Amino acid sequence: MKDRSILAAAAALILAASGVAAEPNLSIRFFDKRIVFPGGEIPIMVTISNSGNSTYRFKLADDRLYSLSFDARTPTNRALDMSDAYKSAMGESKPVFYREIAIKPGEEYSFKEGLERFIRVDGPGSYTLTASFYPELVGPSSSAPLTSNALTLSVRPSPDLPPASDAVRAQTAELLKPQAISPDEVVRRTIVALQKGLWSEFLLYLDLESLLSMDADRKAAYDADSDEGRRIALERYRADLQAESSAQAVSIRPYFFEILETRYTPARGYVTVLEKFQERQLRLVKEYTYELARSGEVWYVVGYVVHNKGVE
Repeated sequence: MKDRSILAAAAALILAASGVAAEPNLSIRFFDKRIVFPGGEIPIMVTISNSGNSTYRFKLADDRLYSLSFDARTPTNRALDMSDAYKSAMGESKPVFYREIAIKPGEEYSFKEGLERFIRVDGPGSYTLTASFYPELVGPSSSAPLTSNALTLSVRPSPDLPPASDAVRAQTAELLKPQAISPDEVVRRTIVALQKGLWSEFLLYLDLESLLSMDADRKAAYDADSDEGRRIALERYRADLQAESSAQAVSIRPYFFEILETRYTPARGYVTVLEKFQERQLRLVKEYTYELARSGEVWYVVGYVVHNKGVE
């Protein structure tokens, strides 16, 4: 009877031991619903939970660069570069201060961290984001990290800078890039490209988001839409500008134009142009005043006003 009692106790211990393991899980989510721009703050809420039957213990560095890492990848699986702060931290040899945290079964521990401290997000696009948490801190002797769920990170172009053109000049296969030219030259090149139907060059200096926002109804719908909805709206607007039947005054082709006046400050510019259009048997004369905004060294068209000057 005594042997049976010992065996029963041992079996109970084995069964108990098999069911007391902690089961830590790592999850991430966006801290708020802010619109994300290149170089801006991207707050992430990180949560470590315990769905097991025993307490889970881990170390958390005061500087969470030593406890956490992120991985952001493009649709082609290219990883974004780590930030200078992260590279510097990983290259240093210094004491890391930390505290020990215990999470009981069913509990969780959350903290907010800025993704921009870990990853360099310096361009618009859509990225797949995951995180890794190191319960014994980051280092050569680190244990296997906890891995998180995946988030889709949508980064919009900077509000004062239109998307970098990925257009290619047909004649030379040269990648088109905006140049540091004067406001009147920006307008001249834009109109010439329009006359020739060179859409990539025509769109190069247009701030599509600002131009779309000139229409109050479109702006209201755009502001209320999701990030993906806004991206689609901009693509539709881009296609509208290139349509032969476009009703957008900025993309109606003149057969003649003459720059009348150019005025600009370091940040804002205005270029007045006389333009002539053929409409059936009529030759319409209009005066366009293009508004431009400067971003860095480059000027972009952000608005325009049209005045009818009669017919010829």
